[in-house]
Amino acid sequence: MGIKVRKPFCLSFKGVPTSLKILCDNVSGAFVLSESLNRLISLVQTKVDETLLNTMIQFYDPLLHCFTYRDFQLVPTLEEFSSILGLPVLDQMPYTGEEEIPKLEDVAAALHLPRSEIKKVWVNKGDYTGLPIDFLYSQAEILINAASMDALEKVIDFPIYGQFLFPRYDKIVDVIATKIFISNNPVPTLLGDLLHSIHHRSSKGKGCVLGCAPLLHKWFISHLPRSIIKNEEGGTWVQRIMRLSYDDIFGFALKDKPRSIYLSAENFDYDSNTTEKKKLFIRAWSKVKKVCTRELGLRNYIPSDIYFRWIYDRVVEYGMPYPSDISVVSRVTPPVILVVLEPYVPAPNEDLSATVASLRREKADLEKRLREVEAEKAVLVADAKERDGMLDYFSRKWKIEDFVSPGQIQSCEQEIDRLVQERNEMIKAHKEEIRSLKRKHRLED
Repeated sequence: MGIKVRKPFCLSFKGVPTSLKILCDNVSGAFVLSESLNRLISLVQTKVDETLLNTMIQFYDPLLHCFTYRDFQLVPTLEEFSSILGLPVLDQMPYTGEEEIPKLEDVAAALHLPRSEIKKVWVNKGDYTGLPIDFLYSQAEILINAASMDALEKVIDFPIYGQFLFPRYDKIVDVIATKIFISNNPVPTLLGDLLHSIHHRSSKGKGCVLGCAPLLHKWFISHLPRSIIKNEEGGTWVQRIMRLSYDDIFGFALKDKPRSIYLSAENFDYDSNTTEKKKLFIRAWSKVKKVCTRELGLRNYIPSDIYFRWIYDRVVEYGMPYPSDISVVSRVTPPVILVVLEPYVPAPNEDLSATVASLRREKADLEKRLREVEAEKAVLVADAKERDGMLDYFSRKWKIEDFVSPGQIQSCEQEIDRLVQERNEMIKAHKEEIRSLKRKHRLED
């Protein structure tokens, strides 16, 4: 079946200021810096291939809010950005815009600088509020010469936040970047900014992606096979990415297996207006929660045919950004073939010791697989018990006694009796008043 081809577009990306690159180059390798700052500097120094990013963004799916390719999907996650940056996602509400402007003493404490110095240069002109970049660079030079590492790291971190991660103005680190810097929780905002900017610019088909392009570049490259990156055949990014299939893509390699993952119970609408969007964001984030991996059971890394069919249907509906020399068809996973093993009979001259060792290894592998199957079974049994409990709970015929105490029931009954009696008395008084008025009327006649 022929797949329709969408019209591609071209976006630009916010670059890194030269002065910030020079500052990072001066301190990189010259000082022993913290792991988190080294990662941020490495990100600043990342050479971004805009052709690669533009090719990737052509596959953005505005309905599913992810990148939909021929038979797989990709979307950056909190866990992946957290791993790239070396920064945790804190158990708190990320930046919403509702936060108060930080006090100067809080800014001074965050930068390890005197409050008096911050007060001298603090800019406050409506929305144009923050610390001048020139002041931060001059402070960085002083601290480099003094080798004052605690303050130096913060003074380098701060312009990275203001000019690289959350850029709004060229000459100051504005109050928004300052709030996020003080919160020590930038990852959710970085992810949200990038996805929102990509969604908005893709819908327009033009403009500049204001999120952190090197972070997006590093994330996407991490999923590509080495052969695609090396490009020994000399293909364009369009040719290379259009050939990618599910089997080619690498999962994101974390140093340590995450003990928990982030799940959301509510979708977020990127297309709503600014005021409504803020309310939706706050509500949506309140639904995000950490779930321990042990609660989710064993992972299944093999997608089902239903998943591949779902992607294929979406590709047919939405189309592809480029024509492909590889036909797009609904992928079907190969069926599991059961092989019946014949009883083993050793040959007369066979080395029995080697055979025994081989059989022992095979036995150990089978026992390991058996333990994995039993663990999967235990998870399924636990899930079945939980479902049975929920079915029993919701199918139960509830009585009023299940929710209120006998004393509360008696109190309600007494109140009802009082109200009925009061009503009867009011009706009786009303009737008596009517009879009195009738008698008075007859006497007047």
